[in-house]
Amino acid sequence: MDEKFLISGGIPRTLGELMQGHAFKKAELAEIDFQRKTYIPKCTYTTPASHCSDKKPSIGFTGFCIYKDTIFIATRTEVLVLSSHDYSILKVINDPLFNDIHDVLIHDGFLYVAVTGMDAVFVFDLETHEKTIKNVLQKDPFHRFNENTNLNKIASLKPHEAHPNHVFCLHDEIWVTRLKQKDAISLKNPNKKITIEEGLPHDGFLRNKDLYFTTVNGYVVVFNAETLQKTKTIKLTGANPKSRSPLGWCRGIYVDEAFFYVGFTQLRTTKVTENLEWLKAMAEEKSLFEKPAPTRIEKYTLAGLYVDSFELPKNGVYTIFNIEKISN
Repeated sequence: MDEKFLISGGIPRTLGELMQGHAFKKAELAEIDFQRKTYIPKCTYTTPASHCSDKKPSIGFTGFCIYKDTIFIATRTEVLVLSSHDYSILKVINDPLFNDIHDVLIHDGFLYVAVTGMDAVFVFDLETHEKTIKNVLQKDPFHRFNENTNLNKIASLKPHEAHPNHVFCLHDEIWVTRLKQKDAISLKNPNKKITIEEGLPHDGFLRNKDLYFTTVNGYVVVFNAETLQKTKTIKLTGANPKSRSPLGWCRGIYVDEAFFYVGFTQLRTTKVTENLEWLKAMAEEKSLFEKPAPTRIEKYTLAGLYVDSFELPKNGVYTIFNIEKISN
């Protein structure tokens, strides 16, 4: 079975520069072969100064989607359009209100961008280029920020009110996960909701009639896509269930016919100071003082049994966002 994937993330700065908002110096999209344990950078990118904070901005690739012969991939303040053949940059989409983008989706002629800093999903008509902003709490999009402010230049807009992460399509409706509310809602009808009680949801994957979500504290929660009822909760264990080391930040997920693959990012010191409550929830019964587990992709059966792991190279992506299989 072919196990080649694209993964997105960031390359870290030096230890002394791993401060809030400054953690990553460049973005990288890489191809990994899980079976052969190989890692090949495909696109390395640094956001231009005009589109980011002037004080050592955190630069990395976050969510991406493959659309026809292109890849739409987000940095914190831009959406890049890459050729899926040679990964060259075909276009850069920027909006002064982009801040801390987490995901992108193309559906039915529209580009959906999860702008986490504004707690909103931006909707762009790809033909007319018209823009609509949908606050995920159904508030005025500008209740916190002036619409004429260049939010590209602000390193962090935390604390977020909702922290939208993952945008997906279900039954021709666009949905988004809200980390703070521990749920996913329909943008069209926010009363339609999927509650994810196990932890703070980050990413998701729809396969057939099963809708999978990861939580940052290491759970995969499965729902029936038709009824929206929970069908399975899987507590991820890693290779050693008795280890006292926290698993790391769990984000990206890819699901095939027999296995699912999840991305874990090694904990770093700044997470203790930035998000102490998140860290406590993530660690649960684990010890915060044990050596943190490395950044890696883990493979599980659909029943949740650990199979294998691929630890990413030290000079590669440190924080994993999306995982997408490469089609032959």
